[in-house]
Amino acid sequence: MVKDQFQDVIFTDESSIKMETSTGRSFRKLGKERKHHGKPKHPYKVHVWGGISMNGATSLAIFTGIMNSTAYQRILQKHLKPFVRKAYPGGHRFWQDNDPKHVSKSTKAWMEENNIHHFPTPAESPDMNVIENVWADLKYHIRRRVKPQNKAQLIHGIKDYWSSLTVEKCQRFIKHIFKVIPAVILRKGAASGY
Repeated sequence: MVKDQFQDVIFTDESSIKMETSTGRSFRKLGKERKHHGKPKHPYKVHVWGGISMNGATSLAIFTGIMNSTAYQRILQKHLKPFVRKAYPGGHRFWQDNDPKHVSKSTKAWMEENNIHHFPTPAESPDMNVIENVWADLKYHIRRRVKPQNKAQLIHGIKDYWSSLTVEKCQRFIKHIFKVIPAVILRKGAASGY
């Protein structure tokens, strides 16, 4: 039985979102030649960082390039700290994976200086971070609903999705963890299959 209700936990992570080059299927009349469409060698891609909690979502960071510890700390400064002040003035737990930039000495020092209360997580535990389900839903939204043809449409679609994350929707994503935890325990820490 899971006793923790995760009322004060902010689940965070980053993900990459790219424009799809194909929807996967094409139809043609029998006997007709297949139409060939050019595909970009490297489709446009952005990275996003965000978090969800029982009190709603953080603001979203959209960026390109490689993120190091310093860039990560700037994102936390701009997107996490204001959310913590507004949504969790009485205290919080900050959930992130064990990516090297997340657990570097400088990031740990930054968190301590800025009163960010990191909630240690097991290594290799993406099943336990409910934001992974948010990223999957966002990618589905981009691929099936937005179908961006350019950079502006991709970024607009991402922002549109993020603005739709109501408190209730965040809570539904977080409540999924109550299915995952017993499965992870049953499998002695191995992937839950969820």
